[in-house]
Amino acid sequence: MIRPLWIDVDLRALRGNFKAIKNYVGPKIKIAVTIKQNAYGYGFLPVARELAGQGVDFFGVGSLEEAITLRKDGFKGAILVLSSILDEFASIFIQNDITPTVVDLKFAQKLDKEAKKNNKVISVHIKVDTGMGRLGFDCQKSEDFIKQVAELKNVYPEGIYTHFSSAESDPEFTNFQIEQFNKLIAKLKKKNINFKFSHCANSVGILNYQNVHFNMVRPGIALFGVNFLRNANLKFKPVLSLKAKVIFVKSVPKGSGVSYGRTYIASEPTNIATISIGYADGYPWSLSNRAKVIIKNKFYKVAGRICMDHTMVDLGKTTLVKPGDEVVLIGKSKNLKIAVNDLACWAQTIPYEIISRLSLKIPRVYKFASA
Repeated sequence: MIRPLWIDVDLRALRGNFKAIKNYVGPKIKIAVTIKQNAYGYGFLPVARELAGQGVDFFGVGSLEEAITLRKDGFKGAILVLSSILDEFASIFIQNDITPTVVDLKFAQKLDKEAKKNNKVISVHIKVDTGMGRLGFDCQKSEDFIKQVAELKNVYPEGIYTHFSSAESDPEFTNFQIEQFNKLIAKLKKKNINFKFSHCANSVGILNYQNVHFNMVRPGIALFGVNFLRNANLKFKPVLSLKAKVIFVKSVPKGSGVSYGRTYIASEPTNIATISIGYADGYPWSLSNRAKVIIKNKFYKVAGRICMDHTMVDLGKTTLVKPGDEVVLIGKSKNLKIAVNDLACWAQTIPYEIISRLSLKIPRVYKFASA
């Protein structure tokens, strides 16, 4: 690492978080681990390999490309693509034994046609919309659509699922979604349409709504110990640390501006350290003049606007910080810590965006991999 910027990924913590979820939901509940978008920024294949060794039941991915990557890496288990894919790519699901999400009849019919050509039956999961307003057939109008899918000869409707829109903030609406999903499943059972898997619980759903575990859950961000999730029965450990090094220190007089736009003016003579990270690395520009970092077990404030590949911090009068000293941007240093959620609050965004936008060019250092 010539440029001093890296991410530490603690695979031991990842294993512990997965086991905590598995123990919490119990042995009868299957787990579809969601690792879309480069495993939320933690690294797609290293995370997948580690969790595969822990006995995941499904991997949930965001694209057909991610699913194919898993297959090429040798993963033989079940893979569910959690997004809708255009009809023209239906044959790839059959060729690679990948489970698609079905949200319309035309795609299901194309899968049926391609599976028949290959003398196969393809498993699918049907997604219904209970209030997210994104993907899925309207839950209250979906019976006929699901019946038509179930009648296809070479398509096996293995699963049915939905997705919460606001489980972390609106229990009333979440319970409405649960009610709609339960009603639909009950109606379909009366028509002798049953599913091997029913699922709707994401990380927040798993922790806060025990009545929605059904027989499969889809943990994502909880696996990585991001601390905006709260549950008295579970303690997750952070998996990621973002670190850099000081590359330059200079003294500036009172009245000096720091960085673009002179949004930070030194109120007294001070020392400014430059760190090798910027918004092109995924460290948000909105953290300008807001964020803190840890150097030598002490907090320092970001000074001025964050640049494309540099960030400055005000050291005050200290002369102890030198080029080469480690900087913690996310993580712990002795008794101090900066969590992903802290950055999200300072940047006025959500934790998901902080971690998923960390540049793929930042080296990931994987610690404590299982043998």
